Amino acid sequence: MRQKILFTAIFAVVMLNALASGANITVSPKYTVNRVDNARTTVLSQEQEYNISSYKNYSDATLAIMMAKHLNITTGVVFHSVTGNLSAYSVETSLSTYYWAIAALSRAYTETNNQTYSIVMSRIANKMVSLFEDPTYPGFYVNEFSDLELRQTKRPGVQAYAYWALEIAESTNSSLDFTEEKESALTCVTDMLYDSIYGGFFFYTMRNGSLTVPSTFSEVYPNDGKRLDHLALATMLLYDVGQSTGNTTLVEMANRSIGFMLRYMPYYYNMEFVGLKLAVSRSGGSLTVDVGDRVAYSVVTDINAIAISALVKGYGVTGNATYLDSANQVFEALFTNNWDGVNGGWFSEVVDGEPYDPLDDEDVKYYKYTEIQFQMIMALEDLYETTGSIYPIRIAIDTLELVLSNLWDLEDEGFVSNSNQVWEVFAEDWEIHYTTVQGQAFIGLERVWSYGLPIVSRVRVTPTNPRPEDNVYISATALDDDGIESVYVNYSLRVGSNITHGILALSPHPTINGLYNSSIGTLPDQCAVNFEVVANDTTGQVFVAGIYFFIVRADIFAPSIDLYAIYPTSEVRVGDDVVVDMVTTEFPPHSSTNSCEIWWRVNAGAYTPENMTPIGFDGTSIIWRFELGQFQKDDKVAFFCLVTDESGNVGESRLFLLTILGPKINLTPFSAFQIVATIGLVAAPGVGYAYTKMRKGGYKEAQREGKKEARKRARRRGSRRRSRT
Repeated sequence: MRQKILFTAIFAVVMLNALASGANITVSPKYTVNRVDNARTTVLSQEQEYNISSYKNYSDATLAIMMAKHLNITTGVVFHSVTGNLSAYSVETSLSTYYWAIAALSRAYTETNNQTYSIVMSRIANKMVSLFEDPTYPGFYVNEFSDLELRQTKRPGVQAYAYWALEIAESTNSSLDFTEEKESALTCVTDMLYDSIYGGFFFYTMRNGSLTVPSTFSEVYPNDGKRLDHLALATMLLYDVGQSTGNTTLVEMANRSIGFMLRYMPYYYNMEFVGLKLAVSRSGGSLTVDVGDRVAYSVVTDINAIAISALVKGYGVTGNATYLDSANQVFEALFTNNWDGVNGGWFSEVVDGEPYDPLDDEDVKYYKYTEIQFQMIMALEDLYETTGSIYPIRIAIDTLELVLSNLWDLEDEGFVSNSNQVWEVFAEDWEIHYTTVQGQAFIGLERVWSYGLPIVSRVRVTPTNPRPEDNVYISATALDDDGIESVYVNYSLRVGSNITHGILALSPHPTINGLYNSSIGTLPDQCAVNFEVVANDTTGQVFVAGIYFFIVRADIFAPSIDLYAIYPTSEVRVGDDVVVDMVTTEFPPHSSTNSCEIWWRVNAGAYTPENMTPIGFDGTSIIWRFELGQFQKDDKVAFFCLVTDESGNVGESRLFLLTILGPKINLTPFSAFQIVATIGLVAAPGVGYAYTKMRKGGYKEAQREGKKEARKRARRRGSRRRSRT
């Protein structure tokens, strides 16, 4: 991609973000009311935010990175991964990585007819055979990096990837002939790994097909058991070969494997179906594992995605509607339990309805892994291609928008490994670019773009939490190679029992390609809005995005306020200039904060109100400052703060007590514990704490008087909200 692409994360099913809008801070004299707009969560300009490229641009950029950094195009070696800055790479990899490289290059050749892709793909296919094919027994080895005996085991999914890679290579380059190698992979599946007694496929065997494995092997699940990913991949292989060759025996073996999966691998929690188990015993029974190992009933997202694809494949070959129904049920279960309803995206795995990590790491269990997102995208594409239902592709696009916004490397390009739950990438090992992920990304993006749909994304409501006085805008992006004919919103407005329906045409932005927006005007308090965005392209293709929902609410929420810092930060002594910083947060975030007062006194004196000065932002919160001045040894400075927003809501802080120390001497640790809160303990950078009890009568009375005066001023003042365009 020739230009770097800037995005802001969105979740187009639940979460609707606001566009950026700047604000200036004006410092006012004491007792003159200020109006301060909170900082916006989106800091990009509108032009930057919507400086977007199509999925095709991303897929082309991903392919370029693969060719340049992930492959040795001369020898056909495929690297396992490269570092975040693309300066170093890991050579030893697995057969499945070769498969994804071959699949991506084959699709690239089909799309472009560029012979370079065919040549490099052919070299990779030959290298895969030389590295992984067993010269003595049927089948292909797993990888290059495990212990020798373990890497040479035979696994159903590995044979499927090997067969598909060679089949793809032959179809791309007619001079290649991998007939014997493909037969080796297929024979391994049917003669060594297929369980003729119970159905399905063994997890793995030794290279010669023996089910007797060394006790030194560290696999968690028994090798004669059934693991969902390998079962699903091998099942798809038998469907493919059975259908293409007319071999009904292979189709029947695949049917029996699907039957095993649907009978023994569904998992229920609180009597609700939540997905398919990771592993079961040979006969379908439950498995127990050691503490710290992954439980066998974990619902692993990407492995369930592979199972969805297998069920869809089975439906396509046999016409058995049960398979398609089951695929949809697995998808719905995953969307209910494995989709992050707050931040969007797919969790790695879930146990009993909660994100799961075998070591119970509270952070890891919420990570968003790029490979898992793309596996789900491809499964949803399979559902869409088979059923024509727009719903799966909507969710695929929602997932893609999050991945492109957060997991695309803006500096070096390509996709990073993972993020945390809120889509932040801040660890060096998270920035690793796995070759498998790049291949999956290229294919997933190309498939979506090939549908020719007018893709709708980045649906926004501005402001995010509208109030009755706000002019509400709806915006979206719509892209299509054939050109966009129209974009509009179908909406319903519900106030009490009254429901109104309407259509709002979204107008194209005059300078920003792909951006459409219009205002629906102001709406009454408690108005519930449901809407969908519809795009039509010039060829008659239609795409519907939604359903979206928001409620218009009057601002009845008092701003929150708390201590941000006290300076000096380590200790406050005679002669120090004491400075207090408070932090205020407004909801809804676009509401304005009119003033912040500090009420303070020294020792037993009367509380004095002073206007604080806004000095900056911390995220969407405002930082306010007041200089208290200098004090005498043992003075006790008490203070609390009141903050008022434009709607007249008043928030109050806790009461703080600061004891002034004498000249610096050798201190005991406890003597530095100066600042305390009368309700709970409050933190200021570098300041210690102790809990003290004090008389609250005067403080409470001063707070009541302060809030009363603030409300009077708010009523006199009315709204001073600035108009927005």
